[in-house]
Amino acid sequence: MKNWDKLKGKPALARIIADINSDGHLQIKNWRGLTSFYSNNKEEVLAHKNKMEKLFGIKGRIYAKKVKNVQYMVFFISKEIALFLNMIGVVEGRKSSKIFSVPSWIKNGNYKVKSAFLRGMYDCEGSIHPTKQRKGKPRWRISIDQAKDEKIKEYGKDYMEEIKKMVNELGIKTSPVRYLRKNPRKDGSYSISSGFDIEKNNFKNFYKAISFDNLKKKERLINVIKTL
Repeated sequence: MKNWDKLKGKPALARIIADINSDGHLQIKNWRGLTSFYSNNKEEVLAHKNKMEKLFGIKGRIYAKKVKNVQYMVFFISKEIALFLNMIGVVEGRKSSKIFSVPSWIKNGNYKVKSAFLRGMYDCEGSIHPTKQRKGKPRWRISIDQAKDEKIKEYGKDYMEEIKKMVNELGIKTSPVRYLRKNPRKDGSYSISSGFDIEKNNFKNFYKAISFDNLKKKERLINVIKTL
């Protein structure tokens, strides 16, 4: 295995871990190692491809799949890279059925490492949206959540508590973590989402410390901040 340990502590690597542990997949089986990333937004897939290629010197391949909408995906075939990523915090297999936490080198990392990881999390798992109120202006929030199998839902909540703590450490106030949606599956089982919100009066702090790389989310964030 190449000497990639020197990459630990790099914001670029923290961002890759956030991407794969959110909207990606890692598989290690026999001789084969595969990492992938999925999005309906081709620009996000291209951005992830560029990050991986720059950091590891590997070429990825992009595919498009028509489901309800067009979904883009990028694949990297390298057992060496898959083993390394797994060793430093990327989860193998179906994430909703696995218990995992934020890697300690990210939780204990510097400002840039935490910011890069959280930006990846919010690009993949986050949203910025208004809620209609009976009176007055709409209530704007930035939300983030992730689902776990119902049997291990408490571990999903623990993971979101770690994310929340990192967000708070960057000077952004949040709501408490709570259980959200109950999502049915074809086999009759359920997954439970856990997450938390950031209110409009903390949007400026969020923009300075984390922000989005997703252009639509970033534009919406900037436009709401202009109304403060």
